[in-house]
Amino acid sequence: MADIKANMVDSYLNRPDPKHRVILIYGQDIGLITERAEQITKTYLADNNDPFALLRLDAGEITSDPLRLADEANTISMFGGCRVILVHLSGNKSIVPALEPVLSSPPSDAYIVIKAGDLKKSAPVRKTIEKAQSAVALPCYVDARDALNKIIDEELGQTNLGISNDARMMLLDNLGADRMASRGEIQKLCLYAMGQETISEDDIENIVGDASNHQIDMIIDSAALGDIDQLDHQLEQILGSGQSSSVIATASLRHFQMLERCVNMMDSGTPAQSALQKAGPMIHFKRKARVQNQLRLWSSKKAARACELLATALSNSRKNYHLADTIISETLLMIAATARKSHR
Repeated sequence: MADIKANMVDSYLNRPDPKHRVILIYGQDIGLITERAEQITKTYLADNNDPFALLRLDAGEITSDPLRLADEANTISMFGGCRVILVHLSGNKSIVPALEPVLSSPPSDAYIVIKAGDLKKSAPVRKTIEKAQSAVALPCYVDARDALNKIIDEELGQTNLGISNDARMMLLDNLGADRMASRGEIQKLCLYAMGQETISEDDIENIVGDASNHQIDMIIDSAALGDIDQLDHQLEQILGSGQSSSVIATASLRHFQMLERCVNMMDSGTPAQSALQKAGPMIHFKRKARVQNQLRLWSSKKAARACELLATALSNSRKNYHLADTIISETLLMIAATARKSHR
């Protein structure tokens, strides 16, 4: 049984215990969960370029065929090396029956990485994994101030920018709870201040927190409603005006995370309007009708997949900055195509 505290997760990820074959990454911070799942997957796969070494499954696929997880975990790679099975857990589906044979007889050449939302200590999947010798649960809680300070230092260190104490305090007050969204805001600020020596309070006031402006809201709504032509036109306009594509992607990721939360509540019997009030209370009243229409088009599984696509696009755009606009635009158009199919 491994009990990893939230403040020790980064240390564990730097040197994961090889005897842990099932890794549950859960919590409130979806961006942090995504980052950590990507990190540990890369560690396990190392230089393995086999396209079949990574398999993605969702809870629905596992519950419909409980034996599949064990079968996949014990499948030997054709090209050698280990495999990673990445499981996205959403909704109320229980994968515990599928996990039990894997935990009692762990695979020798595979790791199972499970991404989940905020799980109570009594949640069956969390209880099962925390009791198992061959598994570990890694909590990802909302960024505390010291964690946000670490992200600020990381991003400033890459750009050789300084920041005054007052400006740092102001920035911390304006950052949100999601790690990926917070990092996106800091990166946007660094781009804005490029050429300066120090980030000031004026810089933060001018740039941080404006990711939900009207233009970006329109782009998000076009993608979520499947209006491909309108989306294409809007992207051309806003990117041509100099807006950062990472800002658009970060705002889009937050929106689809909210949609996923809403749909999960609706699946549990909460009316759409109540779910929207709980999960998206800051939505402008003029947008609420459009967002309610989106809830009819997106299932929990599809919204989770959109979040995954956007998180991957953000990661890839940072590695290939000169292709960022193309990567983000193509991802949003792909999401819009999914929404359009739901109209039929």
